[in-house]
Amino acid sequence: MSDYFNALDAEKLNSYIPVIMKQNWDNKRLDGWFLAKEIMMESLQKDNSGSPAMIQARLLEAVVEKLPLSIRDGEIFAGAEADAFARSYALINPDFKVESFEGYCDEDAVYNDIKPDGGAITEERISKVRNFWMQHEFAKTLKEIYKKTGDETREVIYFVERVTGHTIPDFRDGIALGIDALITELDAKKAADAAHTDYYSAMQITLRASVKLAERYCAMAHDMAAAESDPARVAELNLIAETCSRVPRLPARNLYEAIQSFIILWQTMNLEQLPNPFAFSIGNLDRILQPYLEKGGEPRDIAVALTRHLLAFFCVGDRNWAISQNIMAGGMDENGNDLTCEMTYVVIEAFEKSNYSQPNLSVKAHPGTPDSVYKAISQSMFSFGHSTPSFFSDPSVFKALATKNIAIEDMPLYAAAGCQEPLIIGKESANTTNSWLNLAKILELALNDGKSLISGKQIGPKREELGLNGASFSSPEGIKAAFYKYLEYFIAKMVWAANGCTEALALIPAPFHSAFMGGRESGADMRDVREQGMKYNGSGCLIHGLGTVADSFLAIDFLFKEGAAFGFEPAKLADALRVNYEGYDELRDFLRSKTPKYGNNDPAADAEALELQERVSRLVNAQKNPLGNPFCADWSTPSTNMLYGYWTGATPNGRLAREILSYGLDPEVASGRNGLLARIASQAKLNYALMSGGSAVALSINPDPLQSKSLDEKAKYLKDVISAVFGYNSPDGPTLMYAYFNVFSPEKLLDVLKNPENYPEPVLVRIHGQYGDARHLSADIISGDVIPRLDPMSTSF
Repeated sequence: MSDYFNALDAEKLNSYIPVIMKQNWDNKRLDGWFLAKEIMMESLQKDNSGSPAMIQARLLEAVVEKLPLSIRDGEIFAGAEADAFARSYALINPDFKVESFEGYCDEDAVYNDIKPDGGAITEERISKVRNFWMQHEFAKTLKEIYKKTGDETREVIYFVERVTGHTIPDFRDGIALGIDALITELDAKKAADAAHTDYYSAMQITLRASVKLAERYCAMAHDMAAAESDPARVAELNLIAETCSRVPRLPARNLYEAIQSFIILWQTMNLEQLPNPFAFSIGNLDRILQPYLEKGGEPRDIAVALTRHLLAFFCVGDRNWAISQNIMAGGMDENGNDLTCEMTYVVIEAFEKSNYSQPNLSVKAHPGTPDSVYKAISQSMFSFGHSTPSFFSDPSVFKALATKNIAIEDMPLYAAAGCQEPLIIGKESANTTNSWLNLAKILELALNDGKSLISGKQIGPKREELGLNGASFSSPEGIKAAFYKYLEYFIAKMVWAANGCTEALALIPAPFHSAFMGGRESGADMRDVREQGMKYNGSGCLIHGLGTVADSFLAIDFLFKEGAAFGFEPAKLADALRVNYEGYDELRDFLRSKTPKYGNNDPAADAEALELQERVSRLVNAQKNPLGNPFCADWSTPSTNMLYGYWTGATPNGRLAREILSYGLDPEVASGRNGLLARIASQAKLNYALMSGGSAVALSINPDPLQSKSLDEKAKYLKDVISAVFGYNSPDGPTLMYAYFNVFSPEKLLDVLKNPENYPEPVLVRIHGQYGDARHLSADIISGDVIPRLDPMSTSF
């Protein structure tokens, strides 16, 4: 590696990034996943013998051997993840329409993303691959589950899905020891553990596949170098070839080799789980790469440039919406000691310079976070259209991790799996999006005898079927009791369906991924539903409508107690809901403007929200997945609060049918009457220890007043904001667990939506835990979800 530094020039490396991104943007087709599924089909048609794990290992091997590869202009690392993803398959893609989206229920739907190319990829070829995979036991099992849930999932009382991605592989051993060493380790395991020999062998096949992938890139780079006339590019291609001849087979010796090794391992993992393995996350990239920065001694500018190329690797084609790949930086250890390192600043600076929508940056904060970290973030956070990190509060996250029995020594290893779900890198498979729960729809059914106010269908049981009678609805206490009766009924059905999806996914083992999730130790697959393959296992449930339902309970209570004084009878409420408040304008105004609302630091109102959050969290956390491990309550809503609101009728707080539900732990925007600090005080009263699956709070900052401030002043402002949000200066200690910021005024973002041609550079917005470029996102998402939550009264600093 004597020529290592000679082959890399920071200025040139940085100049390559726009070249790579333009190639991405010009790529209007993502065919790799389809070609890989075709390769797998042909392999299975030749040989479908052996255990499920061995079959999957051979399929990955076949893809790695046959899938077309490339090293594009400007790329100084070999590898791509674009072959794992379809072009438009995500909630916030530009073509998303809330009225037509029904979720990811249909395994067949992804094939609508592949179109004939006017050449080799024909309609006949697409149909052949589609029909083959729709006959797979996995697809047929899922189809039966959704057939049985019927209108319950169609009108999103709850939703369930099989979960690919959504974990955090621990590639540190692969990078530090090399794949050869891991294969040798598995030889020893086979000799000592005969019961798992077949699975150890399957893992070995997949590990060798990653080496084969690197070897193919090595040969390609060597051939390209031989045909290249530019001496500088020849040196770069020779570096790629030499590096891929070593890693990931052997230990990485410097930052460049570590990143190349990581990329090969990451690409192999994605190919194993295509199509669309959303929300694979990286973990603390700063801690992962710090040892190699120390070994290689790369100058800061080279380290930043190399990291920027890694970020470019995570950008897929012309997509600029959710894949939900989260990179973490910063944080503390189990004793509260700060873990900031040199690579922390390298990662933050790389994001500053590469302002693209993938991947996502999250920063772990704690009371001891250095001022220099806030200063590094403030370099760009308050600049228009720039990426802003999400923030996690380590003290509060650690408390939630304790709820699901995470060992204290493992807590510093947590990272966001996708948006904000805290999981332990390399040790936890939590099926984080396995189930989704719509509290507002359940309240609708409880008040309407199990009938949908949207479709008129009887999609829930009648009251008497649950042991309820008319008297149950003669008091606020009775209505609330009925709600929880319906909630218990639907949670049981949701868990049955979610567990069915988990069992279906177990039909497709992931031996390569499992090798970096504890499988080398256990000899069991991370998806196995008979034997737990890793240290921690569970299922997730994303819960929608906290603010909507809490305000509805408050409105019902106020109506019963005070309505007569204003001329309103409680008995009229059910009629008003059924007709979406038509003819009941005065009653709706009373419910919206006179009743108490969560989010205003009102003790009684906030107590209502706390009771709801605690009761639902405990009920969800008590559910069990197929391995007998708990579900985890996750109070976050990644724009699904808009989708689920579309299928929910009018609610007692005055919300009209089909309107958006409250977001995450936030009050409804119209409910925030006393300003942002009052809202945060309300949210601080919630029980974050019970939110074992995570939570979300959306905030915004109007950057205009900060433009004249110095960098030190901006950094102090940011530190003060974070300390206020997370309660670092509170006598009661840290509170909120996770928050993100959109640094816009509503007017500015609306102009981007209306006039995208006036903005030549990316305009990144936060949509839950992921970025999106506002110029190219669904108008429904921007205007219906993001902009309303920029309300200056209740959400903005």
